[in-house]
Amino acid sequence: MGDQDMKQEAGDQCAQILWTGGWDSTFRVLYAAWVEGKRVVPHYIVDTGRPSSLQELRAISRIKDSLRMHNKEVYDRIANLQITSGSEIPQDAEITDAWKRLREKMELAKQYDWLARYAKSRNLTALELGIEKDEYEKKDGIDLTLFLKANVERTPLGTYRIKQGAAGDAELFARFEFPILDYTKVQMRDLAKKHGFIEILEKSWFCHEPINGRPCGMCNPCVNAVAQGMGYRFTRKALFCCYLVQFVRKSPLSKLKLPRQLYHWLRHGSAGPEAAQAGRVSGHM
Repeated sequence: MGDQDMKQEAGDQCAQILWTGGWDSTFRVLYAAWVEGKRVVPHYIVDTGRPSSLQELRAISRIKDSLRMHNKEVYDRIANLQITSGSEIPQDAEITDAWKRLREKMELAKQYDWLARYAKSRNLTALELGIEKDEYEKKDGIDLTLFLKANVERTPLGTYRIKQGAAGDAELFARFEFPILDYTKVQMRDLAKKHGFIEILEKSWFCHEPINGRPCGMCNPCVNAVAQGMGYRFTRKALFCCYLVQFVRKSPLSKLKLPRQLYHWLRHGSAGPEAAQAGRVSGHM
């Protein structure tokens, strides 16, 4: 797929984009400002329970610094980052209940609860989420990508949003748009090369649980990145951990709860969080 389908008229359009500093959302921010000539208002939600927040904010800062030096016009199109703590987002029982019902049908991260509440609290009706095409969709059951594909429609501007009258709890995603739902990470890399911003895109971050400031290779974003051809961004050790964790997940051993124990062993040199906590207290981490 080329990028003709995603090109939109620039005009005075303003794109509200959730920017995590990761590959997908960074691609969208850069594409909107660089190729489409849009003004971009980026949003970032601080997840205090995730060790990667500082790395993500540093990545965003590096990307903006690079833009300032290499393409000031594009830099000026991107507004200041709107930073909000997840704990500051107003509660909304209706949204949270919808998230809980969907979570019973598929794996659905907690972030989609507070993102929906955030969009509502800010009166946002088209907050762009960087959910990309998944080349490794589930063959048994359903995942988020499959769920969205069954419940979205293409807009006149080439992005996707939830259909009018979509069934059940799909309304959880009604305030979002999904501009890169047709694109894999490799396709995004090719487009970034074509339009001249690949070096800036490579400054993005994706790991949720970095080890000594480097991608761990074991969290879901790391595993997904390797599966989609981004292994060149990992150390040999992280790649080894990634392949080992994937092997165990796909083997009968996964039924014995070994993947999580293996994860802790690779990360902390122990079999579980209790030992990891002990290491943290004793200063060995």
